[in-house]
Amino acid sequence: MVLPEEVAARVLAETVRSRTSLRDTATRFFSRHPELDYMKPVVRVLTLGVARNYILLDRVLTSLGYGPASHSTRWMLARTLAYEAISGKLKPSRARRLAPRAGLDPEKILELRGADPGEFVRGLSGVERLSVLYSFPRWMIEELMEAEIPELPKLLAALNRDPVRWIRVKPGVDMERLRERLGRQGVVIEPDRDLPDVARIVSGDSMAARTEEYQKGLYVIQDKASALVSWVASPSGKVAVDPTAGAAVKASHMAWLGARYVVAGDVKPSRLVEAKRTRARLSIGHLVDLVAGDARSPYLRRFDTAIVDPPCTDIGRLQYEPEVKLWLGRGDLHYFRRLQLRIVSAVAEAAPPRSTIVYSVCTLTRSETIWVVRRLLERHQELELVEPEPVLGERPRRLPRSQRLLPHLHGTQGFFIAKLVKL
Repeated sequence: MVLPEEVAARVLAETVRSRTSLRDTATRFFSRHPELDYMKPVVRVLTLGVARNYILLDRVLTSLGYGPASHSTRWMLARTLAYEAISGKLKPSRARRLAPRAGLDPEKILELRGADPGEFVRGLSGVERLSVLYSFPRWMIEELMEAEIPELPKLLAALNRDPVRWIRVKPGVDMERLRERLGRQGVVIEPDRDLPDVARIVSGDSMAARTEEYQKGLYVIQDKASALVSWVASPSGKVAVDPTAGAAVKASHMAWLGARYVVAGDVKPSRLVEAKRTRARLSIGHLVDLVAGDARSPYLRRFDTAIVDPPCTDIGRLQYEPEVKLWLGRGDLHYFRRLQLRIVSAVAEAAPPRSTIVYSVCTLTRSETIWVVRRLLERHQELELVEPEPVLGERPRRLPRSQRLLPHLHGTQGFFIAKLVKL
């Protein structure tokens, strides 16, 4: 009989091998093994727990004489058992059955039950302590320190927790009436004080995409920081483009905010499949066109405003996908910043005079935010950085005409937004 810990280990190992999300890997696994569907909630808890704490778990296992650490299925099982033990949820019978399969002594693992994680970082300081305690790679801690994130330990702790979830409501929908209707279905929302079309999900987020109102397109599940990007773009009455649109969530928001016409593109046609679903569910086909194209070679030159939200390290989204920490390296960071600069430079080259460009990324490294914008301004003297109103986040000291939103301060994803005008 297969146990949840073994399934979690398989899912974690395959996730790292394929560099895909835990959600996608688990979906594939359970589609092949529908008889194990009942394990889904437990496997989700275990995989998230291991991904969020893997460096600490490796130190714990190393202190017991095991190692070296790896991303093999066997070591993932060892991490899973250590996580369960420290959480106080590992049953002796389960430990004695599974520990030998991970090459562990069951009694040593059982001794970890209820242990204080702080015990395993004694003697460590600075970057090393933060790296182990919060299970972030050293290079990532160094990058966040360079980015001058306020209260960095609180940010790291926030990124290791489940996120606050938000919805964006269709224009004309009465927020209070929607609140009442969703409440009867177990989804409790609270209107946001900053953005009039955004509400926080207080409870019932697992049901938010299953309500009749959602299926009718009365709201979209979207983080508040992500929704802020379209407000900064101010698309009302304008022709707007989003050349890195993915599922067209921001493009749909620009349509809802009054854009005259929106073109949403993506380099991968497969991503536009979801964009088509978004467009159909929200009934905005008359406002939003979808195009498969490479943003590095812009295919549109007549627009008033553009949102450029290129691929990034996703560090601001680690609450949703902590598994990224397991494989992301500094080399990826350098690749992304070059790609980001190339994409936004290409859009700037194609942009007509008096148009606006909003550059946004769901990450917090200086390399992907301030560095990209500064290099962009050096390359394009005709661009000017302007105030990204509304300002709901904090302004980076080294680039004050921009803003960051941080999970521990604003209850959102980690996000960076800069607004530029072409003179």
